[in-house]
Amino acid sequence: MTAFDVKLANELHEQGRFDELLALLRHSFAAVERMPEPAWPDLFMAMLEWKQLAEEHGPARTAMAEARDDQVRRLLAGDPHVGQRDPALTAERMFARIDRFALIVEFNEALGDPRSTRDLFVTLDAYDPALARRHAWRALPDIVAAGDFALADRYRGDPLKALGMVNDAARSLPMFPPLPGAPRLAAELANLVRDVAIGIAVLRGQGSEAGAAALRDALLAGLESSESKAWAARELDEPGAITRELTDRQMAAEGTPTALP
Repeated sequence: MTAFDVKLANELHEQGRFDELLALLRHSFAAVERMPEPAWPDLFMAMLEWKQLAEEHGPARTAMAEARDDQVRRLLAGDPHVGQRDPALTAERMFARIDRFALIVEFNEALGDPRSTRDLFVTLDAYDPALARRHAWRALPDIVAAGDFALADRYRGDPLKALGMVNDAARSLPMFPPLPGAPRLAAELANLVRDVAIGIAVLRGQGSEAGAAALRDALLAGLESSESKAWAARELDEPGAITRELTDRQMAAEGTPTALP
């Protein structure tokens, strides 16, 4: 477990003791780095609190950028995962490890700094193309947001590659199964639409409006389920719509008021 005290963090936030809260967050992140093979849940609450604090407290935003830069240094020094290495690591824990590149991207999303992700990816592309290829899927939205359409085009692949898999899933799975069922179809459709949206953005960025329109049409024509078509169109027009629907359904099932759109 981490040293992050959620109850104390909430009290400090409510009382406006932001510097003390920032110190707590830094301590928590340092503690996670000392843990043997920590997993994402070990950082989740601290990361969520830091994102909120960075919106209200300038020093927290500055500290987040410094933490991001520290993660970049560690990654480029050949340390791809947060924490200490554990020789007794199990296969299950291996897949739960905190990937430094993913954490850097999350920091950059909170900071509104896609250029930083793009610049790091360019560095990886230059000295370790295989590593860059492994992280491309996660980096592509920021590369597109930074306007480097040529780089995005090199790594984006076939945006309709998962179309058949989504159609297969739609024949047997509901889009939004009753909780606690896993929304596999919704997740696969969201990933497919994400890839298509990146392709559309790249084509538009390269001046091909016709190509962008054709790609959108190909996605909607290729989806066999009318429900999948409707949600794909909505996701293209309102990015994040599927995730918001999943969140609203979960909150409704728990009796929690949903957020306003």
